[in-house]
Amino acid sequence: MAKGKSSASSATRKKHARKAAVAHGEVPELPQPKEKKSKGEKKGKKNKEAEEEDIYTSCEARTCTARSFGHPWNCPEDPCRAPGRPQAPCEERLGHEEESFGRSSSKLGGKGEEGGRPRAVERINRSSARLASPSACSVPSSIAPHTITRDQFVFFLHEVADADQAENIVGAWCMAVHDVDRQVAAFARESWDRFITVLPSESEQSGKVRLRVGSTAFSSLWDFTQRVLLDPAGIYTYLNPPQPVILTPGKQVGKGASSRVRREDEPPSRSGREEEEESEGDRKARLRISGFGVAEWVLSKFTQFNEDAKKVDEFVSPLDNLALWSSLYHTQFAPFVQDEIEAFGYNQPGVRKAAWGFAQVLLRTCKASLTPLLSTLSHAMLRSAWIEPDAGVRQVLWQPLLTFLKEYPNAWELEAASPAEADGDNESDEEGEEEGQNSETLKPSASESKVLVSHAYEEFRQFLELGCMGSPVQEYPAVIIILSTIPSSIMASIPTPIQTLFTSFWAAVDGRALSGLDRTTASAAFLSSLLECTRFIARRLLGENGAVLLGADASISQRDGARELVQEQTKRAWEELCSGRLKVEDEVAADSLAKFFKDLAIGDEDLFDSAWTTFADAVRAQTQTPASIVPTLVSVTLKSCNKIFDPSSHPSKVAKVLTSDVVRTTIERFEGILETDESIEVNSTILDSLVSVLNEFGEDLFSIPELAAAIDNTCLHHVRRLLAISPAALQVYLSYRADEEPCSLLWEAVLRELAHSSEDLLQLLPPLLDAAEGNKLPGYLRPSSSEIDDVTGQLLVTALNGHSSQSLSLVKRLLAAADHFISQECFQGLISSLTAAFSQHVRDTLRGEQFDARPFNALLSLLEVAFQKQALSASDSLGLLPDAFTFAFILPLLDDIKLESSQLESARMMWHAGLSQVSEELREDIFVHVKQSLRDIVPDCGVALRPSRLVRMLTDPSLELPINVMEDILPRQEQLDGMLEELPTSPTEVCLAVIDPLVLPGDFSEVEHPAPSAYDYAGFATYSRVVDALMSYFLDDRQAARENVWALRHFIALAIWAKDLLNVQASQSPVFSQRVSKAELENIALKAQQLASYLLAPASEEGWSQRVVRSLLQAKPQVPADGVEALLHTLVRPKSDSMRESRILHIVLQHVLAGASKSDADDFIQLARSLEKKDQHASLAIALSVTQYAPEPPKLERYRNELAAGIFGVPASKANTEGLWLLRQFVATAPDSDSDVVYLPVPRAVNLMKACQQWITSDEELDEEVEAEMTSVFIHLAPILQNVPGSHWDLIFDVMENNLESASFDEADTLPVLARTLKLLITVQDLVTTNKALRAVWDERKVVNLTLVRDLVAKRLESTSGNVPLSICRELGLTIVQDLPSTLLDKDSLSKMCHILTDPSDTVQRMAYKMLRESAAKYTEHLVLEAAVDSDAELKLELPLELISLLQMNLPEDDLEGDAANQNIFGYLLIWMLAFDLFNNASLRVKSGYLDHLRGTNLIADRFLPLIFSTLNLYDGILKAVKLDIWAVDEYYLDLYAPDVPASLSLLAAHLYYRSLHLVPVLIRNWLLDCRDRQLSSAVTTYTSTYFSPALLQAELARVKEPDATSQLTDENMKVKVASAVNEVIAVYTVDDQELEVRLKLPSDWPLHTIEIKEGSRVGVTEDRWRSWILGMQQILTFRSGSITDGVVFFLKNVASHFEGQPECAICYSIISAMDGSLPKKPCKTCKNRFHAACLYKWFNSSHSSSCPLCRSEIIQ
Repeated sequence: MAKGKSSASSATRKKHARKAAVAHGEVPELPQPKEKKSKGEKKGKKNKEAEEEDIYTSCEARTCTARSFGHPWNCPEDPCRAPGRPQAPCEERLGHEEESFGRSSSKLGGKGEEGGRPRAVERINRSSARLASPSACSVPSSIAPHTITRDQFVFFLHEVADADQAENIVGAWCMAVHDVDRQVAAFARESWDRFITVLPSESEQSGKVRLRVGSTAFSSLWDFTQRVLLDPAGIYTYLNPPQPVILTPGKQVGKGASSRVRREDEPPSRSGREEEEESEGDRKARLRISGFGVAEWVLSKFTQFNEDAKKVDEFVSPLDNLALWSSLYHTQFAPFVQDEIEAFGYNQPGVRKAAWGFAQVLLRTCKASLTPLLSTLSHAMLRSAWIEPDAGVRQVLWQPLLTFLKEYPNAWELEAASPAEADGDNESDEEGEEEGQNSETLKPSASESKVLVSHAYEEFRQFLELGCMGSPVQEYPAVIIILSTIPSSIMASIPTPIQTLFTSFWAAVDGRALSGLDRTTASAAFLSSLLECTRFIARRLLGENGAVLLGADASISQRDGARELVQEQTKRAWEELCSGRLKVEDEVAADSLAKFFKDLAIGDEDLFDSAWTTFADAVRAQTQTPASIVPTLVSVTLKSCNKIFDPSSHPSKVAKVLTSDVVRTTIERFEGILETDESIEVNSTILDSLVSVLNEFGEDLFSIPELAAAIDNTCLHHVRRLLAISPAALQVYLSYRADEEPCSLLWEAVLRELAHSSEDLLQLLPPLLDAAEGNKLPGYLRPSSSEIDDVTGQLLVTALNGHSSQSLSLVKRLLAAADHFISQECFQGLISSLTAAFSQHVRDTLRGEQFDARPFNALLSLLEVAFQKQALSASDSLGLLPDAFTFAFILPLLDDIKLESSQLESARMMWHAGLSQVSEELREDIFVHVKQSLRDIVPDCGVALRPSRLVRMLTDPSLELPINVMEDILPRQEQLDGMLEELPTSPTEVCLAVIDPLVLPGDFSEVEHPAPSAYDYAGFATYSRVVDALMSYFLDDRQAARENVWALRHFIALAIWAKDLLNVQASQSPVFSQRVSKAELENIALKAQQLASYLLAPASEEGWSQRVVRSLLQAKPQVPADGVEALLHTLVRPKSDSMRESRILHIVLQHVLAGASKSDADDFIQLARSLEKKDQHASLAIALSVTQYAPEPPKLERYRNELAAGIFGVPASKANTEGLWLLRQFVATAPDSDSDVVYLPVPRAVNLMKACQQWITSDEELDEEVEAEMTSVFIHLAPILQNVPGSHWDLIFDVMENNLESASFDEADTLPVLARTLKLLITVQDLVTTNKALRAVWDERKVVNLTLVRDLVAKRLESTSGNVPLSICRELGLTIVQDLPSTLLDKDSLSKMCHILTDPSDTVQRMAYKMLRESAAKYTEHLVLEAAVDSDAELKLELPLELISLLQMNLPEDDLEGDAANQNIFGYLLIWMLAFDLFNNASLRVKSGYLDHLRGTNLIADRFLPLIFSTLNLYDGILKAVKLDIWAVDEYYLDLYAPDVPASLSLLAAHLYYRSLHLVPVLIRNWLLDCRDRQLSSAVTTYTSTYFSPALLQAELARVKEPDATSQLTDENMKVKVASAVNEVIAVYTVDDQELEVRLKLPSDWPLHTIEIKEGSRVGVTEDRWRSWILGMQQILTFRSGSITDGVVFFLKNVASHFEGQPECAICYSIISAMDGSLPKKPCKTCKNRFHAACLYKWFNSSHSSSCPLCRSEIIQ
């Protein structure tokens, strides 16, 4: 080989040369078409693997290109392929092939860099081949932007792909750029712009080049586009052939060959989803839309770089194809296409839009080359445009259509000619013959000359008839343009061209084609187009060829024809406008007509005269005819004409003449109406039309003096007539008559007429008020005197009485326009009347019981108008503004009054505006009146307003009211103290001594003041209203509270009365009525406690207590400046010593002594001793306070001993006086029982007991109060004397017995003594548990005392609600009797004492339940023993009747809500728990009796279950029910019940429901079967099976295993097995090695479903007998609520008795009765058969005889 000569072939060198050109930036062109090799040409030498690759590659190159049109075969993975779409087989192969990229050699490129590219080139081929796929939304992005991908792509198109492949790839790519999917198009355009260019010199940066589309490529792409447009289905089929069948060779191919092989019968692997997504028609449309987009791009680019006209003509020549342009046509077959092929635009608006867009591009870019295409385009465009139904397409078609008609006006003639005539000799002979036949059909037989008949023109007229196909607003403006392009010859092709054209125009109106939603705008567009076309056709008539348009009227001249045209259309248009059929706004119609007249005058004045004469004649006819209505359009049109016409022109002159005639005629007609008889009814429509004309020309009415004078005279003489029939005419006169004198005279006459026509005022006045409100009346029009003042006053009275809303409206309007109608004096009088009425209504509402908002609506609306009109006078402001303040700010605070927001806004506006208008002095007077009103409200019980709310409202700064609440509103200290002194000083109930030791029963002998007679709506008396307001104010202003500590005395006093009423709700309080709410009382007590804690905080000053005590110890102490000291002075040394003051002092000292030292306590003890004689109540309160709240001081012990010594020295004669107070003082100093303080030494205690014993044994009669105080002393002395024997214990027990015998829960006065006695008894019980000697003494007296207590507790009370002392006594009694000896508690105790469970105290209820539970056990035990006795006597096995009566009581509906109701529900549930306790340890017979009793009363369904389901929220659905997941429903610990925990009551209800399911399941099942509420039934079933059934199943199975049950079931022949896993119990009885077996299966939702009894083996037992046993078991388990143990015991006894030879009952075939467990003992003397007593009794009842069921002989003889 020679040096330097390459061994490469020429083809290789050329390939390298092209690569080098690319590398140096030269732009390669797409490959030219290559000649294909002959089929017989040899391919060369290849191995098997290469052959398989060739097959795959050639097939894949085609199929991947086919993917451009949506075929899914064997395409590479799309990065954004839709989720779930299967990966094609070629995608899998592609993945394997790309792994070997760069390693495998190519048959085309040899080795080296090119050798690794073919596989990547195939990937580019596959990616670009998907560009037109409907699912390839992001396929263009898959073309890699890397350099190697670009090089591979260029290499493939130039070296590998043939012309056909290149055309398909680039064509599909370009179609993707113009895809209908914008996302696809955007991605495709991005890659297209990077790779493709049409500029030969354009290249990208960084050495990257683009593929240039040259002229040859353009031709190829153009051919591809034509194929797509003409036959998208064919090219789709061509590019997507059936997948080839590759025969598998007999010899196994090597591992490297992994080509996919498809069976012959295997269908193509096209996705079913794609088939559903795109139908064939949609696919065609999509491809055609893209094709038209490509065609637009190709035309634009080709014509841009090719200036050779010949080449352009050749390039566009394929477009001369009617089938292609059928894309513009919307029906199935286009009439301009000879072959019956389906139009491309059929049912595809998108295709039609794309075709019209392409036509626009064609007209813009190839205008010079369209001459050969004109006939085709004319036929296609003109035949498609007028009948296009789609509005979107019509928006697109107008620009190309109008452009085409403007550039080629002969298009109409070309369309009228046949296609053969238009194309000349270019068609084939065969086509010429066909079109010749068609042309013959178009030739008229009666004319020698050829007349062109245009189908497009007919469709255009149809287009007009249909109102521009439903788009009149958009398309009517284009009609004149289209009409200007239609030749006269085309229009003349019909007999009457002009008449037919305008008939088509008016057909839209006649056919109501314009009656859409926007009818007015559509009609305006129609009118404008009609008038323009009329003027245009008239001008064409006057042209050279105008005679052609005359048609059948050729005998008349062109001028006459034009005149006739404008006259007809003017007349028709005017008639349609006036009739309303052509609905156009008057101004728009007038402007259109004026413009029409002006244009006619500019073009031809003769035509203007013709049109104007027609118009003028019509107007004069309308105005001059007496009975005709003058349309508003007349005046508006004339006014528009006068405005638009040139003033010096002929049209202006004739317009002014017509206007003058219309005005004069209108005036004459109006005067004629005024002069007619009033009895004749006037047509209001005619009258309004005349007034409208006068109003329109009002400025010209009075321009002529003579005419103006005549009008003045007419109006003045017909004032009443004008008011009656046409106030609008009067308004026109007053508005345009610019002369004050005649207008004032007329106005005075009008007012006088109104005054004389008061009965018609409601009809006559509103029009005048309308004019005044519209500022249409001159300002100088005013009343000369009081013409209608009286009438206005009458209207005001009618309006305020609420008789007429119209009168109210008139008065409001009169006030607003008062200057024109009423005098100033009348206006002021009206304001004064309104002010007085408003003030009266406000005061009545504030203190009245009913509220009526109607008067306020009228008054406020009138006053608001008056305020806006002018400022009020001083007197009116002083009378109105305080009440306006009350209405705006106080009335909204009332609970029963609901004011409208508009009313409040109006009143507040008056208040603020009024204050801003008055002087400073008057403003101060107004404030004084407001404060006085507020001061009167606070104590007034007649005002339905809480003063506390009023006080809080006054702190609002927006009130603009300078006020000091303490000084201006609330009473002063002296006033409050005086009010308090007038109230009772003692509590209303003696029983309060049980709670408060300072309530002394013996001091109730003083004369009490009567209760106040007045209470407010909330139950507050005057004193409580004032104090409550003061508390609320101090809570908001703590500084004011610090400055007024004296008020704390009143706060505490009110709180004490509130607590007393809470403790004894039936008592008569001096400051509260019975209707006061419990929440209010609790709130008062809380507020007083808060203020006391704040004001009485421990003093930080050292020696404060000592200084205060020293000051109080002075003979005449001075009241200090310190607030707390002053308060203590008032309480310690009150004007009158009383229990009220001592109770207040006790509460004050509780806070004062909170931080006291022992020395401070000593000081107060000294103070108490100093007050013993004079202020005993205060001394008692101080001693009690020190004992309870201060540390034990040294002087207190000495004080106790002195008191004990003093008592010992008091003789019996002074026991009721001096001795009583010493005992009280001694009890007050008693320490707490749990403290370490020694009350008294034992000797002194013994001496004290001796003194008491001497008093009792003396002949002096002791008061009950002395014995009560002795009892209190004994409570504290008993622990001291427990080890001291002596007669003092007999004294104590005697006092106890005496007190218990004389006490009663019914007598409130005895409760204090009873409470102390019970406490003493409890103390004794506690002592005897650890003191044997004392226990021996107590045992002798115990029974008597406990019996007395038991009888007290057992007594039924009428009512116990709201009586805390009574509940305390019952709690103490129950504490004693709940541990009664068994001898004192028997079966009857349950009936006697069960009523205690209804006590309102939950503590009492729980204690009572614990006691009654033992009595219930004895009650059941008694019945079990009685039932077990074999006796014929009837025994009632029932629940106690007293218990049943409690279960039958009704709980108020209110009890089901709220915290207070929980106690009642809790007590009721405890009664049910007690009822269920009666079932414990009851025999089957007793349980059956209880069950029957409950079934008979229906208590479970009527009372129990509704309460349980309500408490568990089951009525609200299973989702809102109480969740029991973490709770054990089978147990409940009553001691843990907490009333304040909501879950406690729900858990108790759940436990009771569990017990009901366990004890009486049959009653629950019966309720469930009878329940008609499916939602509730489903909720109950789900709830029960979820939370209760598992526990019940476990309990029932466990009961079988219990020792008691085992003892009953155990027998040498009997075995019982429990299978807990399957909820089954198996009973087996063995006889002679033979087993009788029965299985009991519990359902998972037991007991909602019954136990299933499965029959096992039976040996030696007849079927009837066996069945009777099974039925007996079923009856026990299902209907008698028996347990499994009961059922199995029944079975065992029957089987054992049977094999023992016991006789059976001849009725039930059982030996043991399933009803009562008895044996058959009732014999028949005749047949000797025996029967159960229950079975025989049932037989007698059902047969109505006493005969034997077998032998029929009489059993009872």
